[in-house]
Amino acid sequence: MKPRLLLTGATGYIGKNLYEYLKDDFEIYAMSKYPAEDSKEDMHWVTGDMFSLNDCIDALGQVDFGVYFLDPTKHSNKLNDATFQDINAISADNFARAAEATNLKAIIYVSGTGDDEETINILKSYKTPVQITKTPVKRKGIVAQTQNSKSNDVRSIQRTLMPSSWTVERVSKHYFAWLSDMALDLVEVKGHAGRFEIYGVKKHILTLEKDEDKSDDNRIVYNITGGVLHHAHVDSRARMEFRRLKGTDTLIIALHDYEPTLPWLVYMLTQAPIHHLTMKIFDVEMRIERFQEEKEKGIEKKYTK
Repeated sequence: MKPRLLLTGATGYIGKNLYEYLKDDFEIYAMSKYPAEDSKEDMHWVTGDMFSLNDCIDALGQVDFGVYFLDPTKHSNKLNDATFQDINAISADNFARAAEATNLKAIIYVSGTGDDEETINILKSYKTPVQITKTPVKRKGIVAQTQNSKSNDVRSIQRTLMPSSWTVERVSKHYFAWLSDMALDLVEVKGHAGRFEIYGVKKHILTLEKDEDKSDDNRIVYNITGGVLHHAHVDSRARMEFRRLKGTDTLIIALHDYEPTLPWLVYMLTQAPIHHLTMKIFDVEMRIERFQEEKEKGIEKKYTK
């Protein structure tokens, strides 16, 4: 019986060529949010999303080895307010976390991007052995801001540096308190026991509830469950997460699979840029908190032009 292998990016140009090279020695599995209808007959498809840790665990639990690389033209949500570097960081972190959780024998990383160093560091920060291809496959990640999607869903990812002594939980709670203070009387956030209700001009616009099962020391997940700006339905996976890359002070804040209720054009012209600007300002807030922490520790920073 051939060993089983999960191949990421199987529908892309690189993935298709890797499939042809590996198919005689491995039983090939592939994961996609929307499995290809014209896929190879001997390829096993697993419905799942690289941005979901649980989906990655389900997929890697079925195989012995995993090949990781992010397709440079990866399709995601209808709106992607994110860089390829940040999309790759979350995907690599989920893949490595899932590999450890399922006792995967090894991760094979296909090198060849400008983000190789960070990707390898993320993959190696967990327990699963990582093998790196000797021959790089040169590629440049490009993320189209808007793509075809079966729903009007949004992904927005920003990164910052958090104070070294802070926990991710503290950062997430600080975010909601800061949001309420920063927007003066326009926005009010009411929080209690892991549940935060956001009001805009006195109207309840969003509710976020901490998902205890999906949260840990390095990752806090809030499911978006209510509010007039949230399109609620039984299959909704809308969530906001705060994630610290293991062993670093890099913090990634991501909004996943969010479906707005506003008409798409109105959303693109109003809510989307407001959220983007809010996250940029919070990046400054985090860097100020980090600077204050370093100052209290007697750490001097020298800045050059």
